[in-house]
Amino acid sequence: MAEEAPRGLRPLIATLLAGMLILVGTPAAADPVPAPEVSASDEWEIAVFLCVPATYGCHKRAATAKQTQALRTFLESRPELSDVRFVDRASAYENFRHDFAGNKALLKAVRAKDLPESFRLRVKKGADRDRVKAATVRRPGVDAVIDPAEIYGELQSKPSEWDISIAICVKSSSMPACRSGRGKASGKDATPEEKKAVVAAIEATPGVESYVFEDQATAYRNFIETYADNESLVSVTKMSDMPEWYRLKMRPEVDWNAVSRRLERLPGVQRVYNQRCLDDQLKLSVEYGSRDLPDSKVCAPRR
Repeated sequence: MAEEAPRGLRPLIATLLAGMLILVGTPAAADPVPAPEVSASDEWEIAVFLCVPATYGCHKRAATAKQTQALRTFLESRPELSDVRFVDRASAYENFRHDFAGNKALLKAVRAKDLPESFRLRVKKGADRDRVKAATVRRPGVDAVIDPAEIYGELQSKPSEWDISIAICVKSSSMPACRSGRGKASGKDATPEEKKAVVAAIEATPGVESYVFEDQATAYRNFIETYADNESLVSVTKMSDMPEWYRLKMRPEVDWNAVSRRLERLPGVQRVYNQRCLDDQLKLSVEYGSRDLPDSKVCAPRR
């Protein structure tokens, strides 16, 4: 809902969703994006993240004990809810360290005090989930209200079809990698020589099972189909705005993050997206209320 954006994670989640949908691309066989379990009864629990000093919209203040208790009382009085569960910081941090046990850089970057406490809400069948969110998001001490059913449901309806997608520079791009460092090609479309170098790097990368090239016309058609329900976005986007793409299928045992970083350094490459990194970024936001962590930490090599 629009009113959630100023004090929630919606802007970041929208960006992450867009990134994940970037991987839709030209059709290829793939399984739907798996949605993590959030309750024993398979019902999605709405997460209400409390303020910590670092979060946007909290004015550098953490939720007070009085605000937390008032929020608990308010939630327990809601007729739409069948259960209200509090997740303290210690529990959140323990779960976080378990979920990201293989990412040493991320574990080092995030401390217990960086994670917000939260309430997890089980909504009765047939109850209005949006009404619950709207009534909760403006309560004192609340940073964000996130419904995983909404977020992961969107991804399941548009499953990922590629493991890594490489966006090639176009002259309209504002990405630093396209604007400088490429000599005479800076600020222009990727040159034939740059694209040949990208192809050579892909073909020399261990773990690449297959890849395809997607030209601007194909990329634009896929964009229109993916965002058909967003008329305002479609209306201001032209085919010339679309990058060309290389879409990669990877072997699962390969470190996709390391491959992405290596390919992203090539001249003429605007940005590289990979599903594992986007999955981790989304999980951090939706399930732990954590954002603003650099890719170098979230997408660090797993050990």
